[in-house]
Amino acid sequence: MLLSGRPLLDNAADQALFVGRDAAMAQVQRSLGSGLNCVVVGSPGSGKTSLVRAVMYRSHQAGDPLRFRFVRATAAHTAADLLAAILAALRSSGESAMAPQRSALLLLDELAREIGEVRAAEPDVGVVLVVEDVAAAAASGVFGALRDELWEIDARWLVTTSTAQVGGWFRPPADVFFETRVDLGPLSAQEAAELLCGRMDSGDPAGAEAVTELVTAASDAARETPRRLLELARDLAAGAAVGGARLNALAGLEARAAAVGELSRPARMLAQELEALGWSSASDERLLARMGWTRPRVIQVMAELEDRGLVDMREENTGRGRPRKLYRLKPPTGFEAPTSDVPTEPGPT
Repeated sequence: MLLSGRPLLDNAADQALFVGRDAAMAQVQRSLGSGLNCVVVGSPGSGKTSLVRAVMYRSHQAGDPLRFRFVRATAAHTAADLLAAILAALRSSGESAMAPQRSALLLLDELAREIGEVRAAEPDVGVVLVVEDVAAAAASGVFGALRDELWEIDARWLVTTSTAQVGGWFRPPADVFFETRVDLGPLSAQEAAELLCGRMDSGDPAGAEAVTELVTAASDAARETPRRLLELARDLAAGAAVGGARLNALAGLEARAAAVGELSRPARMLAQELEALGWSSASDERLLARMGWTRPRVIQVMAELEDRGLVDMREENTGRGRPRKLYRLKPPTGFEAPTSDVPTEPGPT
């Protein structure tokens, strides 16, 4: 079985594996077709990138008069960072626009000129800026503070962000900029079966049996994201996981989901990001940027995850001072939540 959890790209081979999300797909297509801006929101691993790549592929195959520019915004911490990343993606030379001496307003002027040149060359073609994984700090600075200036640029926006981030920027004035919001929820049982069957070796009766057993036994917790479903399928396929072993793997996923559901909202947000990032320290810049938190805040909320037995910890020797503590969300297989611990209540957000 093809059980990689990587996002699917906009090519024929990957798109043959893309299934489900029909309603979300139609909503995004209607939004772009009407000239509206759209934000796609979901937990890490929910398939946001795969969805927008599928939109790009299908639009190209249908001959739609749209030109997509895909931008990875993971490293963008400020409005200037985000605009610079978009400019770099637009420029065919690949020239980096990351220049700390340029303000967000100057970069926005450059973006307007770049889009203007594209539109002048192809006046009948619409430009769609597809920006992946936008953090709250960068988004509020661009779609909020610079909203009116962005409206003057002749381009449509298709942006993805996580549920942990969207609360930090999808509010006035940024909320008005995005006329369409698409939230990705759990896969249906039918979508989960189609996803796994599409990745199964043809003529594999054992694989078909495993898919049936997994989808039948799994609840919304197992189907919450394609990444989580594929993670569980990999665990089951890695060894002779049959019968009781399969049920134990499913039970672990259900137990972990239940334990996460009992956490405070900040702890649930941190658990989502740890699942997406893997091993991370409280000073990890990626984690701090995605959460919009300080290091002490991460340490405070991490204590709640530790108290509930939801994280693994290991130490990494950096060669200077005390070893650095790294954390990850516990894998679901075999997870058992402590029964005697009482969740702590972290301070105000």
